[in-house]
Amino acid sequence: MEFKDIEYALAISKYRHITKAAESLYITQPTLSTYIKNMEKRLDIALFKREGNKIDLTYEGEIFIENGMKILQQRDDLLNKLNESIHSEKGRLKLSIPILRGSYLIPAILPIFHKKYPNVEIILSEATSSEVEKNVKNGVSDLVIFNKPFRKLSLQYETIHKEELLLIMNKNHPLANMGITCEGLQYPWIDIKLCKDEPFIIQFPNQHTGEVERHIFKQAGINPKIALETKNIEASVRLASLGYGLTFVSESHIKHITLPQGTLFFSVGNPTTTMEVVAAYVDKHALSKYAREFIKISKECLSK
Repeated sequence: MEFKDIEYALAISKYRHITKAAESLYITQPTLSTYIKNMEKRLDIALFKREGNKIDLTYEGEIFIENGMKILQQRDDLLNKLNESIHSEKGRLKLSIPILRGSYLIPAILPIFHKKYPNVEIILSEATSSEVEKNVKNGVSDLVIFNKPFRKLSLQYETIHKEELLLIMNKNHPLANMGITCEGLQYPWIDIKLCKDEPFIIQFPNQHTGEVERHIFKQAGINPKIALETKNIEASVRLASLGYGLTFVSESHIKHITLPQGTLFFSVGNPTTTMEVVAAYVDKHALSKYAREFIKISKECLSK
């Protein structure tokens, strides 16, 4: 068995589509199809079951992928350690990050990181919070930078930043003047119970913001109308700024989203709702020096 066997099978498992998997591997669809067919014959194992264009894993395929990812992780760990030991400054860092946070954090970090480690390859995975967390658990990524969930995190982690979750509304909203100035708070505070009859734009439960939003509603004992559920945080913020409804957003996000003048932000909670941005990984002691440096730069960029 070759590493390529695992890498090609992993791509098909991820996309469940031969053409998309081939595109991700920068090879043609016929090349990938032929390789997988020959590989299954060579290994005498059926890894995939096909129904039209849909591809699913067989039971043996699930075992192959689960253990294959561990093998690839061990390979990368070994290569990183060998590269570090000979001071070649070569290596590979596999990073997962939610899409919106990555849109501004990655451009801030990579130029600094690349200047110090020009020969380290970055492999980036962007998805929802729950998906990027799974990437680290399954060995697809070395570390994830995201908002720490309320539930107990099954990964090791360190806090790299703390920020508020803010309520957003249009300046002409009927509740716009209900904010209270409180000592020590940057934003006016509003009692979320006042919003119990207002329509909200919220994220899905498998997104961290969606999880926190539902927690806020539960703590306040309200069940507001949901005007829209969307994975797109930036779209929900823009809709709220235009008066379509109310929504929530992490404080650091608003620095990177252009909004109409007069968009209002409010603290909610007791007296605020604070979230931790964390760098999470399977084992701190197994982190490469590149991963540790990436975490350090992340802390510096988020604190600005």
